[in-house]
Amino acid sequence: MLPVAGDEAWGGNSAIDGNPGTAWSSDGDGDEAFIEIELAGPARLQAVEIWTRSMAEGSAQIFAFTLTADGERLGPFTLEDADQAYRFEVDVLAETLLLDVVDSSGGNTGLIELSAYGRPAED
Repeated sequence: MLPVAGDEAWGGNSAIDGNPGTAWSSDGDGDEAFIEIELAGPARLQAVEIWTRSMAEGSAQIFAFTLTADGERLGPFTLEDADQAYRFEVDVLAETLLLDVVDSSGGNTGLIELSAYGRPAED
C-alpha cells in the first residue's frame, strides 16, 4: 500500500502531534503496518507511550508491536486496549524509531499517539 504523506489527514505526523483528536492510519495494512519517526537528534530513550486507534466495528486496533531503534529491536510489546496510551520502559540510543505492527485486528491499523521520552545523547 502507498503510505499517507506525513502532513495529510491520517498521515504519520498525526501520531506525534500531541492531539488525541487526530490519528495516523495505515492504508489497509493490518499486521504489515509500520511507522518510522526521525527524532530531532540522537537521544537516550527511557520510555515510549503508544495509543492505538480502533474503529467502531473492531478493526484498526494494534494488539502487539515491536520497536526498532537504529537497528536494535525491542519487544514485542502488547496493548491492552485502545482506551488510552500505554507506557513502556526502554533503554536505548536512537535517532530513528520504527514501530512495526506484529498483531492487529486488521484494516487501517494506526495510532492516536506515539510519544518518546528521554534526553539528548551525550557526545
